[in-house]
Amino acid sequence: MKTELIPVEKMKAPEQIAEMLLKYILQGGVSPGEKLPPERTLATQLNVTRATLREALKKLEQLKLIVIHQGKGIIVEDFHKASIDLIFSLLVVNGEIDLKILENILEARELFGTDVAKLAARRADEKDIEQMKILMEKLVKTTDPATLQQLDFEFFRQLALASKNMVYILLMNTIKIIHDKHLNLFQPLATNINTSIQQEILEAVINRDEKKAARKAQKFLQVGMELLKFLKSV
Repeated sequence: MKTELIPVEKMKAPEQIAEMLLKYILQGGVSPGEKLPPERTLATQLNVTRATLREALKKLEQLKLIVIHQGKGIIVEDFHKASIDLIFSLLVVNGEIDLKILENILEARELFGTDVAKLAARRADEKDIEQMKILMEKLVKTTDPATLQQLDFEFFRQLALASKNMVYILLMNTIKIIHDKHLNLFQPLATNINTSIQQEILEAVINRDEKKAARKAQKFLQVGMELLKFLKSV
């Protein structure tokens, strides 16, 4: 069944229109290299003003999902060339989680996460270590699953900050947005989180033991893949 654009019943913000168009494209409403309907036609179809539509289109252009050519129209790009921000929309389509995209996210986290821990052991300063100690005290004492999951993730984000690598920090910020928005997905294993692994990572960072920090971080991050197996089984 072909995906179709439908009129919007009420005036929507550009963000909502952009999301609607994005899903329309990702679900095959129009293929890469093809054009979206002309701006006037598109605004009529969606029942929005052209000003609102233009703002929405700019957002898609920033994601590198479309290219607006004067005189040529609105051309859809291959989403494999798009910005990392597109991952938010790929993860959830029509209210359903794409487990393959989630797997990709967790794989990436595991791959760069090991290096994050190694660099943290090499570069963490006294302030970084003190902040991680304070967080660890909270983590050990917490029993609420939701709070435990958030603190668990925050510990790893602090490792990224301690690594002093801006690329890793920004990548972790991106994953944090996904994590916080879909916290319910990550909560099933929260009751089984073993804080001893995080304590060993912190100890390795304090002792400047890069190899141990990397090894323990890998074990820590494998929990994400266990979560994925759980999700696939339900």
